[in-house]
Amino acid sequence: MSDLGFYGETICAIGVFDGMHLGHQYLLKRAREQADEMGLPLLVVTFDCDPDELFFPDRKHRKLLSDSERLYRLKCEDNGSARGISQETNSFESSETDRIVLALHFDHDLASLTPVDFLNRVVASHCIPRGIHVGIDFRFGAGAQGNVEVLRQWAATHNAQAHGHHLFDDGGRPVSATRIRNCLEDTKLAEANRLLTRPHHLRGRIVKGRGFGREMGFPTANIAVLDGIMPPADGVYAGFFEIGGDLQSAAISVGVPLTFEGLEASLEVYVLDFDDDLYEKEANIYFVEHLRPMIAFPGVPELMDQIGKDVMKTREVTTHARELFN
Repeated sequence: MSDLGFYGETICAIGVFDGMHLGHQYLLKRAREQADEMGLPLLVVTFDCDPDELFFPDRKHRKLLSDSERLYRLKCEDNGSARGISQETNSFESSETDRIVLALHFDHDLASLTPVDFLNRVVASHCIPRGIHVGIDFRFGAGAQGNVEVLRQWAATHNAQAHGHHLFDDGGRPVSATRIRNCLEDTKLAEANRLLTRPHHLRGRIVKGRGFGREMGFPTANIAVLDGIMPPADGVYAGFFEIGGDLQSAAISVGVPLTFEGLEASLEVYVLDFDDDLYEKEANIYFVEHLRPMIAFPGVPELMDQIGKDVMKTREVTTHARELFN
């Protein structure tokens, strides 16, 4: 028996659930329906990291949620609010009266198990499954040899039903984390946010920047992104800046400022109607609407004029979007 607990008869949902998007919500809803029909608790089994981080440590990962927020949102069956969690947590187990979220430590030992041994370790050591819900493309075990058919065969020997769900369809196309990442890369922020059911966001630490914004009358906070969360494509965005629970409208610049030569890519935030010392603090940055691409302006006056327009548009957008966070 695992030291993380044994929960008796349950309905299981298994997956990484990066993004907790519409497709994940659909799978969890189906698992919840079976759990309610059978009067059993729902056990959501996930991992303390994305397996790709173990398999490809040198690759630049493009996660949609930090591990701690992914677990937080899994614990909130209604997917919680649009806001991210205010701070990181090392708690990887949560139990309610009829809902359990269990995040197992994913390491080379677990990854090297045969598919059957993997299921014994991940499922049978924590519960007596009566139903198991996964995505149709679910792969597991050494070399990703396990698939839904292997899962069904294993479930049959454990008096359980295995359900491999096809990806949730939206607009004739399946919803997946890959689709959302592609939307973010292509500045299709509205589509990405709709599939996520909330504004895409990342968490970062405020560090000292170049100071150009302050010289132009628009002091910006320079953000060092934490946790490998994927930022949207280069461009200017309207969104929100949250620190200490205080939500402020913000114009956000992502990428290389093309008006000035020799600068590197950065993420800078101009917080409207706010002027406080923020250095070394951590904040959540929410992307609500893509305003324009990065542009090389003839000079600083033209750039300042455009920034003024960006700020006006940001104020308009965020006035209507604030209800997303209530």
